[in-house]
Amino acid sequence: MGDVFLSYARADREQAERLAAEIEAAGYSVWWDRHIDGGSEFAAEIERRLEEAQVVLVLWSKDGVASRWVRDEAGIGLEAGKLVATSLDGTPPPIGFKQIHAIDMTDERGHSDLLRALGHRLTSLPETPGPEVERPAANRAIAILMVAMALVVVAAGFWWTNRSSESEALASEQASEQTGVAVLPFRSLSDDEDDKYFAEGVAEEILNRLSALAELRVTARSSSFQLAGTDLPVGEVAKQLGVTHLVDGTVRRNGNDWRVTAQLVRAEDGSQLWSDTYNVTGSDILAVQSEIAERAAEALGVLLDGDKRSRMAEAGIDNPEAYALFARGMELFGRVHNQGATYENLAEANEYFDRAFALEPRFWNAQVAAIDRYSHLLTDHSIGFPVGGPEVAEEARLEIERRLAAARANAPRWAYAVLDQQAIQYSNDWSDARDIVERMLREESGCSVLTSYNDWLVIRLGLVDEYIDYSRRLQKCDPLTSRTPLVAMLIYSGKVDEAIEIAETSGDNSEAMHRIHVLALVAAGRTEDAREVLDRMDPQAYYHGQAETWILAAEGDREGLENQFEKYQQQGAPDVALLHVATLMGDRETANKYAARIDARPAGPIWFANSGIVTCHCGNGFDLDATPRFKARLEEAGASLDLPSPVDWPLQP
Repeated sequence: MGDVFLSYARADREQAERLAAEIEAAGYSVWWDRHIDGGSEFAAEIERRLEEAQVVLVLWSKDGVASRWVRDEAGIGLEAGKLVATSLDGTPPPIGFKQIHAIDMTDERGHSDLLRALGHRLTSLPETPGPEVERPAANRAIAILMVAMALVVVAAGFWWTNRSSESEALASEQASEQTGVAVLPFRSLSDDEDDKYFAEGVAEEILNRLSALAELRVTARSSSFQLAGTDLPVGEVAKQLGVTHLVDGTVRRNGNDWRVTAQLVRAEDGSQLWSDTYNVTGSDILAVQSEIAERAAEALGVLLDGDKRSRMAEAGIDNPEAYALFARGMELFGRVHNQGATYENLAEANEYFDRAFALEPRFWNAQVAAIDRYSHLLTDHSIGFPVGGPEVAEEARLEIERRLAAARANAPRWAYAVLDQQAIQYSNDWSDARDIVERMLREESGCSVLTSYNDWLVIRLGLVDEYIDYSRRLQKCDPLTSRTPLVAMLIYSGKVDEAIEIAETSGDNSEAMHRIHVLALVAAGRTEDAREVLDRMDPQAYYHGQAETWILAAEGDREGLENQFEKYQQQGAPDVALLHVATLMGDRETANKYAARIDARPAGPIWFANSGIVTCHCGNGFDLDATPRFKARLEEAGASLDLPSPVDWPLQP
């Protein structure tokens, strides 16, 4: 079986032969019609080889576009999703194939672009040649060398996605041997405010390229960019990010000219391991990003070969303008969430996300960030805030599905597990829930995907311990991300002391962390300490009300809970607040009433599976028969109908 099926016109045979030799020299096997065995039925052999190949490489040319055989073979490759197209003489692809970019082989970069594209498609190492196709001895040596190099990488701690349990254990033990590096946002030295975001885009491009190297553990943007503009010394920044090395730099623009400086610093002593200055014009800045990433990698001791350079190039997007738009959107996104995010005030951030994606469709994470706005609408609708009727909620759900589908169509394969988990939450079919959630929890590369509710159905599916392991893995590459979900899961797993320790030592002073800290202290029977944490919270915040309700319930203060319920009614609080108090009072009838109202709304089951667990932490709290739609979804997912409670609430029956 060949890795690559080569389709070409007879007039181009000489060029096809040279190209086949070049691809084989790179370590891949190529099948083309010179390999047809004597006596084989020509068409049948062609069809079999097309089906077996991982890539169908079509050589378009003046003669190629006129060849019925080439068109048919290209059509099979396109339908199977494995077509790679080139143009030998600059001839564009024929109608029906114009949506597939054809690599221009008349360009001096054409051959390297082709090998990079093949490297991206052929994700596994070339197979050892079997009896059907005898490869040249040189290619066998290349394959053996690549396998040997792969084994060295595994020994150094790289976790393969499809690994055996034995290699997984080895990788876990050796993971600490990876060199930890963080790329800080580059500083703009220009007067134009827009250049600040462009500079951040340059830094993120470098970050993505370094992340493609297995020898390096690169801190996610969501953590490293949090420290922008701080006056912390190098050692403290590295300590907070859990790395040994830092990359930072500056960008200065003057008209169409750019000056970029970059340096790699060892955090232990602040010494500069490498630095350089680049003066470029216009789009040449794209080459600078690649150069900086490669020089930094080499300074960190990574031996770069053709395969690694190709992976770095594939990880890059080469569109700092798109990153600048995304960075602007994320800044607005963070500001709005600190003030209290709503469907309305997230609109401006989404405008930037949409512009980023339109400029560069490979920038798929912009679509993932944009779904948060519609999630807020669904939540508001389900808990009882009027937002325009049932059709509005359904439109929001469909918009989330559309955006996640667009993200998946442009995302790398490693992101599929997380994107699928995000999508199923909002779908009308939860039957694959267990498989999808388990795949997400096994995924090693989820740090770069923006997520919400990554704990969806985890408790009801009995995957609490798996989630804790997953959360701790993410913490290594994204150390400043919120640890509130981890604290919650530790409470459910009975590790309350560890949950309290994390809450108290994380340095997270958010209302969300204070709230879960209160729950952990209540679970430990330390209500007085819980009240001290409550006093540090904003009395006007909804989270304050939730935390106070837990304390009153833990103390068995029925009168206090009744007063809380009455206050919520007078304030016109959403149904979820009233449901929360009723469940902890043990008032089943009232709890069932509010639960039924939520379930009847279009997004009700979604809210119960997502926010519902975060809001109450009180077990079922109501009869599932009062929420038939939610119950049906749980049964469809194969999830438990019995939700454990992390606290033995004294007023519940």
